Amino acid sequence: MKFAQLTDLAAAAHALVARSQKAPSNTNPEKAGGYLVIGSEGFEERYILKIGNCPAEKDNKYRNFAQEKAHRLFSDWLRDPSSISSWQTREPNLNRWGGAVLFPIIGERGPSCDIISFSGLIEPADEALGLMLGYQFKLATDPKFAERVIDISANKVYREMMQ
Repeated sequence: MKFAQLTDLAAAAHALVARSQKAPSNTNPEKAGGYLVIGSEGFEERYILKIGNCPAEKDNKYRNFAQEKAHRLFSDWLRDPSSISSWQTREPNLNRWGGAVLFPIIGERGPSCDIISFSGLIEPADEALGLMLGYQFKLATDPKFAERVIDISANKVYREMMQ
């Protein structure tokens, strides 16, 4: 991923944070930022970006959660290629949250994936942001993929952000 793409991705993520704040089912619209983790080509490349306004006392927490979601989802996918959402292994009592989406790739070198994970908003908004970025940046093109992801999490915020 080139720097220009990362800059575009960060700008798009910032706009989506603002959009998520207006979603009627967003139970905590004052949350205005967090951390975005992008894992490209099965984590051959990894980027961590701070997006929007994240309270200083939550900085490490959100960065760590965004990374944990992404790594957990990648590990889940290695064991089970049908894994596409961190909601599939969500366990709040173990601080394992939803908010990461895996976009499968069938390439010349065999199967791989890209992952987008966000932490700092409410869980459905974290997931919606990642899923919407995946479509904006052509990691997903099939509209049925989004339906599969949001069926797992029962994500109302995603549907509202799409309107």
